[in-house]
Order: sequence, then C-alpha cells, then structure tokens
Amino acid sequence: MNDSFLTRHSLFWLFAAQVVVIVPRLDILPVWTALTWLVAAFWYWRIYRGDWHFPPRAVTWGLSIIAIIGIAFEYRTALALEAQVALLITAFILKLLELKSVRDHWLLLMLSYFIVGCGFVFSTSISTVAVALLQLAVLLLAQQSLFRPHMALKPMLWNTTKLFAQSIPLMLILFVVFPRFGPLWTVPLPGEGARTGISDSMSPGDISKLSRSSELAFRVSFDSDIPSQSSLYWRGLVLDNFDGRKWSREKFDRPPLQQQELRGAPLRYEVILEHGVHSWLLAIPLAVVERGDAILDGRYQWLPKTPIVGRARYQVSSYPGSRLDRSLGQYMRFKNLQLPTNYNPQTRAVVEQWRVLSPQDRVAAAKRFFAERPFVYTLEPPKLGRDSIDEFLFGTQRGFCEHYASSLVFMMRAAGVPARVVLGYQGGERNASGSYLLVHQSDAHAWAEVWLDGQGWVRVDPTGWVAPARIELGADAALSGQAGYLADDLISLRKLSGFTFISQLRLLMDRAEYQWVKWIVNYDRDRQWNILQKLFGNIDSQRLAFIILLALAVPMIIVGLLTLGWPRKVFVPEAVRAYERCVRQLAESGYKRGKGEAPKDFARRVSIEQPQYEQWLSDVTEAFYCAYYQPVSDAEYQAALGNLRNLRRVFPGRSVGAVTRRLRRKLS
Repeated sequence: MNDSFLTRHSLFWLFAAQVVVIVPRLDILPVWTALTWLVAAFWYWRIYRGDWHFPPRAVTWGLSIIAIIGIAFEYRTALALEAQVALLITAFILKLLELKSVRDHWLLLMLSYFIVGCGFVFSTSISTVAVALLQLAVLLLAQQSLFRPHMALKPMLWNTTKLFAQSIPLMLILFVVFPRFGPLWTVPLPGEGARTGISDSMSPGDISKLSRSSELAFRVSFDSDIPSQSSLYWRGLVLDNFDGRKWSREKFDRPPLQQQELRGAPLRYEVILEHGVHSWLLAIPLAVVERGDAILDGRYQWLPKTPIVGRARYQVSSYPGSRLDRSLGQYMRFKNLQLPTNYNPQTRAVVEQWRVLSPQDRVAAAKRFFAERPFVYTLEPPKLGRDSIDEFLFGTQRGFCEHYASSLVFMMRAAGVPARVVLGYQGGERNASGSYLLVHQSDAHAWAEVWLDGQGWVRVDPTGWVAPARIELGADAALSGQAGYLADDLISLRKLSGFTFISQLRLLMDRAEYQWVKWIVNYDRDRQWNILQKLFGNIDSQRLAFIILLALAVPMIIVGLLTLGWPRKVFVPEAVRAYERCVRQLAESGYKRGKGEAPKDFARRVSIEQPQYEQWLSDVTEAFYCAYYQPVSDAEYQAALGNLRNLRRVFPGRSVGAVTRRLRRKLS
C-alpha cells in the first residue's frame, strides 16, 4: 500500500466522512447498503495494512452489477429519486475499493459534498440543516487531514470554524439578493413515500390509517384570533362517484367558477403545507386563495395547475358565512343522486320511508337514526364485505369518520337528497407560544355535504353525532386512549403530551421550525422582490443587475484587501515550533543558530564550541528529524513530538538562562 498520500490519520477522517454522509440517508436506502460499506471499509483497512490486495477489476464490476440489480428489486423502478440516490451512494461506497491516489481521495470527497446536497431534496427542516452542517464540518476535517496528516484536532477545528465564518457574509448576501430562478432541469419526483396525507379516493379504513401517523400536514397562522375547534374544517377534495365500495373524484371537473357570492367579514390566514407532492390546496370554505398558479373549480376545490413539489405557502381569505351553489344544475343533481344498483338493500328499505319528508327532515331523520343506535367511533373497525353500508349500519356499528360520512351520503342519495363526500382535515393543535395552528395527518377527516333548496351545499358531519369530542376537542382528546392512535411512530413526542414539560418543549421546537420554514425555506421570488423594493425603492432590470454585481463584488473586494493588505499567517508544523523553542532556549545562553543553518550543522558546531550542550542538542535534533523528516506512523510521530517537549523542559542551561533574563530586566 502506498503511504505517500494517505496516513492512518487521513484514513480515519475519510471513513468518518463516509459514515456521516451515509447514515442520514439510511431512511431511503436498502438495509444491505450499510453492510456493503462495512465490508468495503474493512477490506480497504486490510489493504492499507498490507494484508490484502485490491480486488481485481472483474470483482468490482461484479459487485457493481449486483448492487444495481439489488436497487432495481428494492425500488421496482429506476426513475424514482430514491433509487437514483441509492445508486449514487452505492457507487460512492464501492469506490473505496479503488482508492489508490490523491485524485481518488478528492473524488470521494466531492461525491460526499454532492450527497449532502441531495439530502435537501427530501427535507429542508432545521434538523436537516443541522445535520448538513455537521457533515460539512467532518468533510472539511477530512480535506485538511489529506494535506496536513499530523495536524492535531484542535487547530483543524479552528480552521474549519474560520471557513464557516468567512462564508456566512457571502451566503447571506446571495440569499437575500440573488434571483430565485426556476429549476434549469427537472428531476424525478420523490416516490410514494413523499405523497403523504389524503388521496383522491376513499375506501373503509383509509382515513383511520392516517390516524396512526404523527406527521405534520400543514401549519396555519391567522391574522386574528384562532377560530373555535369545531369550525376548523379544512376542505380539500370532493368525492362524487361511488361503486359500492370506494368513493372517488369525478374525472371531468366542472369549469372554474367566475363569480362567488361572498358574505361577512373575511377570515385571513396563511397556510404552509409540509414537504410533499400537492395536487390540491386546503382551506376553510368559501375561500379565496391568493396564488396565481391555483384555480377554483366548480366543486369549490382549489387545484394547482401543476402539482406543487416540496412545501407550498399561500394566503387565504375565507368567508364561512357564504353559501355554496344556491342553484344546482341538472347534471350535478343527477351526479349526486347516483348509486350502484343491487347494493345495500336494507339501507334502501329504511330510507325509502323518508321520501315523504322534506329534505331538511330527511337529514334530521338520519341524525335520529345514528342517535338511537349504539354506534362506536373507533380506529380499529371490523372489515366489511360487499354490502358495506348495510353491514356497518345494522351489523358492526363500529367505524371511523369515513364509515359515517360514506353511510350518510348513501342514505341521503337513496332518500332523494343530493349528497357527496368531502375529504380534508378537521381541527388542529394550537401552539400558544407562536399563536398558530398545527394540523397533523392524524387530523384527517371525512364528512358529508347535502344540497338543500335555498341553502346550497350544507356541511353535515355524522361524526359529530356519534363522537362530539372529536369535533369539539380534536383528534388528540378523542383518540389518544385508543391503541392504534399514532401507532406508526415509535418515537413521537405527541404520545407524551400528558407531560407538560415535554409538550411545551415540543411546541417550542415546532415554533423554531415554523419560523425557519416561514422566513427561510419559503423565501420565494415574491418575498425577495418585496424586500428589495423596501431596501432600494422601485427596481428595474438595470438597477437589479447593479445590485447583484455589487453584492457579489463587495465580499470579493474585502477578501482581496485582507489577503493583499496583511501578511498571511504561514502554517508552521508543530514539530518545527517545538524545535524552535529549544533553539531559542539555547540562544538565550548566547549560542544562536545561524540563518539557514541546518539543524545537524548547528548541533555539530555547538558540540565543538560548547560540549556541555552536545548531548542535549543531539537528542533534540534526532527527535526533530524523527518527527518532521522521516516517514513515521502517527504513534511514532506523537512519541517524537513528546520527546521534543520533554527535552525543552530539561534544558541544561535553564538556570543560567533565567539569571540572564533577570539581569536584562534590571538593566533596562
């Protein structure tokens, strides 16, 4: 093994760099990836010690092909972003078995920086940034170890800190001023793991599965006081079609609404959706979303023109007192009365008797139906068969919100009242420290809308009839005692909300995360333009170009002046500094080393002129040559450096030198 560029010190930091780069990505990597790194690292360690040889090229090619096949089986596609990152990291690991030169070492370090950047595709939270800073620090230490193999950890950390400090001003200026361009190319969207939350269809059990997750769905910041829990219905999608088992969206959306009848004072707030792929926006109806790339369709769904990837921020003005669709067209009436034939005959027979009542009384009859029977609101309802509505209403009578909403809509349609299912979220958790609302995936909810003459679409939530605590107090209060609640998250601080200190700590941490998302992650083109206008007034293209050039030029000029105006501090190895301290001790006794005089020549001259220092200086010179010139291991280097420091303490002329210094101070 060639030791000319890689010492044990630099190999340690190279391994450390690989570990800190790979470990944060284990959540998307196959399990065997970590085992592959352990095998590759052990193999290279044996190569470094001279016990083994580099594997033949056929072996490395074979390992690469096996890794590609393994990734293909793991992800089932080569286009998913997770699969491509896994392939990059696998190549990064196997490259260790070809590490033979400085060029290979640099290639591994550059790949490490690229993998660190890939982490921000999956998450942009504060914790991700903290992990990235740790990764960058270790990578900078690994770079220094390549060129300064015997440098102690403390000066390496100091150099790393200075590099971070020097980059902060330029980073801040570029963040504030540099234009927010769109992507120059597209990358595959994150896989299904990023598509969390409600979907565009609903079967029994779909919403209850979300109650097992403590993930955050979105945050809401109100301009005024947060409304009551029972009024927080975050409307998402409308499901019109029912095939007897599953509710789904209409494939052909109605044309966008041109005019809306808005009533009452607006409720103003800002919504920040969490990282994911968003094909619809959530708001309290009737809503006006201030976002140019979103439209309001005929079912009062706010849909972006193209799916939004990552986080999404939008301002909303809601008018809860407004009516939805005071008049109903023939097609929409027909669509929202459709039911599959030969399904749920028992339910049809019961509601057929309600047709003699007015539509309002039919809704009241449904409410009495649920109130008179022992329905149970549970996260773990029994499985249902073909006639799922009949089995639920007259058999199990145990279900979650989707069971109640689906049953009510079926009953209303069978009774001749247009009805549909609405998916979204209900309620949220108040963060008193930040005066905003957190809505989690466990707050996902389904309810019904029925159309009544003179009132339009009216929200009717049968969950409130069966489990009013779910609507009035929220999901945590209604479901925290059930076994399946938040069961998918083994480590979740929400499970410990009964402990006041932990609950306050969690909300305080979320407040910091919210401020980070609001001011840093969502610093988009519009917000940047507003800040620049406040700072510089009206901005045209020429003034903007001048500001950008000035922002780039000022830091470079400052760095240039600092570089040219002051002499740079030359790095002096520790062994040289220790030797020079010994030489200065001898100089205080009157025997100075000549300019350019080699250490061995100086020792030879001193041995002739002052034999009493011969043995001491000979030992100093030998220890210095051992530490600085000879290719030694880290242990031998530290031993030689320790000898130099000890020899300085046992200098034969220490007492004479001390007397000389005291005389000089008195004479002066």
